[in-house]
Amino acid sequence: MSQGKPLRPLVRPRLYLGNELSLGPGKIDLLRKVGECGSISAAAREMAIPYKRAWLLIDTLNRGFPTPVLDTTIGGKAGGGARLTALGEALIVAYDALEAKLNTEATAELETLLSLVRGPAG
Repeated sequence: MSQGKPLRPLVRPRLYLGNELSLGPGKIDLLRKVGECGSISAAAREMAIPYKRAWLLIDTLNRGFPTPVLDTTIGGKAGGGARLTALGEALIVAYDALEAKLNTEATAELETLLSLVRGPAG
């Protein structure tokens, strides 16, 4: 085990919302990054993932929910861009709340798992 900062376990849930739609930390982090950058391509670069992968993840969300998670504009002289819709923002807020609750409520279980990483005291 490395020296330095003490380990702090973290639960990052993956939700299966039907047969065709899942939502997890990767898609949420991508949405958050698009919101910060204002562009799918800039978000993909910052996350070190291919643009096509980022676009496919966003497309999966857009097809799985009743309304889009992003509003996009096509590039050109003025440049393109993307911004979160109300649904995209709500997904981030709801996911963050779920993640926080799971991490708070599962303290004992997380500590048990962390003790397994630490190994026997000696």
